[in-house]
Amino acid sequence: MAENIAANMAENESQIAVNTSNSQWRSMSNRINKVAPSATLAVDGKAKAMKAAGIDVISFGAGEPDFPTPLYIVESAAAACKDPKNYKYTATAGLPELREAIARKVKRDSGYDVSPNQVVVTNGGKQAVYEACQILLNDGDEVIIPAPYWTSYPEAVKLAGGVPVPVMSGADRGFEPDIEAIEAARTPR
Repeated sequence: MAENIAANMAENESQIAVNTSNSQWRSMSNRINKVAPSATLAVDGKAKAMKAAGIDVISFGAGEPDFPTPLYIVESAAAACKDPKNYKYTATAGLPELREAIARKVKRDSGYDVSPNQVVVTNGGKQAVYEACQILLNDGDEVIIPAPYWTSYPEAVKLAGGVPVPVMSGADRGFEPDIEAIEAARTPR
């Protein structure tokens, strides 16, 4: 099966996502089959292929740095891996000290008072959006998404059974959300 998956992925160099439409994937849920392939990974794959072909490319695909991780971070991570106190699961919402630090940063940078018990640590922004959708949405709930947006936001809504409702805001507005358009898009759902 692994060879078939690799073959499906290699059929089209610009297509990075696994093709879930063939019979090997019948065990996938209907919900997951409605999710569009990652446009981010497609752009990233195309940029990497062009670089490999010797073309000078600046990639606006995946949010990966184009420089190595600073040595002090690598060394700190290695030291943490060797410390037995880190051989256990962390608290589900994140380390209390980290949650407190995040609450202080939000206050410092945004002026909002946030209690550490209102902070949940995730492995990234997309994961936080996905988890929020899973927690808050019921099937058929509509979610207004100011556009432009990160391509995975509508997919997170779909995975939770929701319906994405994009509301465009163009260059003529400086890409600032149009409050009147957002209000007009509101429904009871």
